[in-house]
Amino acid sequence: MSLKTAFAAVLKAMRGARGLSQKNLAEVSSRTYVSKLERAQSSPTLEMMHTLSPPLKVSPLTLVAITIATETGESIRSLINRLEDETSELARAGVLKQLQIPEVETTKSHRPMALPKGRQPFKATQQTEFSFAD
Repeated sequence: MSLKTAFAAVLKAMRGARGLSQKNLAEVSSRTYVSKLERAQSSPTLEMMHTLSPPLKVSPLTLVAITIATETGESIRSLINRLEDETSELARAGVLKQLQIPEVETTKSHRPMALPKGRQPFKATQQTEFSFAD
């Protein structure tokens, strides 16, 4: 399966799961473009993936990860582990510092949990840990 075909399947599935029509997504892009994306006749730009993410209620990173998992058959956990390994290597090489991206040490077994609906996270401060309301 090509990446374009995988993205088409992911977009259509996510849109359906969220109860959105192509017309709903047309609020952030043209309906014709959304249709082309879902028929794998067009490839999304990073900017478009960023634009489509909020109505689908996922981050652009999740949209990319699920598309790659769909294309390769690789598990989401495997993709996350690879992301952690590669970003750790980039941090050691000084790339994150050069790009002024903060490093946060986490263990692979410790993952922040999603907030229940209606809950708001505390505002981020200049700390290395995140705190969420119960």
